[in-house]
Amino acid sequence: MSNQMWLPKLTGITASICFGINVLIIISLTFDRLAKTCFQGWARFMVFPCVWTAIWNILVYNSGDLINYAFAFLGSIEMLQFASLSGLGGLNFLLAWGGTVGAHLINKLSLTSHSHESLLPTKNNQEDSSSLIMNTGRRNRKTFNIMTNPVLAYIVALFLIIGYGSIRISLAYIPFYQKNIESFVPSNLTKVGCVIGGVTVEHENSYYIERTRDLASNGTQFILWSEKVAIANDTKQLDDLTSGIKEVSRVYNTYIGFTYIDSSSPDGRKYNKLTVISPTGDVLIDYAKSNLVPVIENDISPGTDILQTFDTPDFGIIGGAICYDYNFPKLIGQASTHDVDFMLDTSLTWGPIGNYHPRINVIRSIENGFTHFRCNSYGISGIWGPYGEQYAAIQTLEDISFTFQVPLYRRVKTVYGVFGEALAWACLGFTAAFFIIIILIMYGPESAKKIVIRLAMKLRM
Repeated sequence: MSNQMWLPKLTGITASICFGINVLIIISLTFDRLAKTCFQGWARFMVFPCVWTAIWNILVYNSGDLINYAFAFLGSIEMLQFASLSGLGGLNFLLAWGGTVGAHLINKLSLTSHSHESLLPTKNNQEDSSSLIMNTGRRNRKTFNIMTNPVLAYIVALFLIIGYGSIRISLAYIPFYQKNIESFVPSNLTKVGCVIGGVTVEHENSYYIERTRDLASNGTQFILWSEKVAIANDTKQLDDLTSGIKEVSRVYNTYIGFTYIDSSSPDGRKYNKLTVISPTGDVLIDYAKSNLVPVIENDISPGTDILQTFDTPDFGIIGGAICYDYNFPKLIGQASTHDVDFMLDTSLTWGPIGNYHPRINVIRSIENGFTHFRCNSYGISGIWGPYGEQYAAIQTLEDISFTFQVPLYRRVKTVYGVFGEALAWACLGFTAAFFIIIILIMYGPESAKKIVIRLAMKLRM
């Protein structure tokens, strides 16, 4: 199917996404306005980022993260390292928090032309109710206010996050006490290759088997096909394809991940599949794409949403997923559970998605600490390390094969790998709590309202 034929189908999807994003913004801003009428302290700066992060997390969990405001940080590899702690939810929180702080700063700066008001949120009610604060010296009160300044707090948070990212990248392979290059670079580079299928021109399955044989005969240790390269309309065609790949694997002692549309099922269903063969001819992974692109893959049946892995002597634990699967952390996050070292990504993209999709998939490497190997028709093929660092990448269209020589490292353990999107789910809990507090303050009985107000003042909300 040509790229031009995809575009009309995407018009309705694009319009729906744009409408949905505007709804999310309106919901978050509504909570923000309510918070500013009920709170005077830190809470009015946290409601918007908490609501924003919680809503986006629910959306990502169910519909994927192909579109997400957190990708505004894609240009800064240091900022992206924060994903190793909190995932995409942490980046969303940081972005939305900057919005509330920026709005507060602009508002206060606009007032300075009429007065010398401080850039701090007003806490007159709290200060009047506390004799301890009233009796403290001016210097101590000023110090306390600086420590609770929302602008300063955000700047300090940014400094710590950027510092963490910089240190993480700088010390990834080079020890703090630097050594010579031979001490940390692998003595042997690993040769991996891609076979990119035809999109506008179709070939027989045997054509791609021979392209694979060419790469294998040159010493390529792992060969991966792009998405939907071959076709298996019946069991005989599938057996011929599989036996041909197994023969190449055994003869040249190489791993091969091949892809095909499987229509051989007796029930008439079609599956978008990735099968990985070992050098001994064994099937290591037999995976059917579980997260299908809406509308475009309506004729494909989804597979099981479980990440398949296998422990190999040459590449460590390998796993594999197909294109749009990488936009679902609930699937790719299983790589941390299984300690995956080397993740396969076979893709077929179109239009501007071809350059965009591999860039956002880098976050999955940072979150889970694996090496990411991608072969992509009409996009970017390459390999990225566990810190999101690019080892090799080239623009690829169709009907081409090539190899990379890259270093391979074992999986890097991450906080995200243990706790997942804990920050985002915590934001959902805070959103519920803020909502209850706001309802009680605005519409609750006087007794409940007084308790909530006292608690809010005690917590300096």
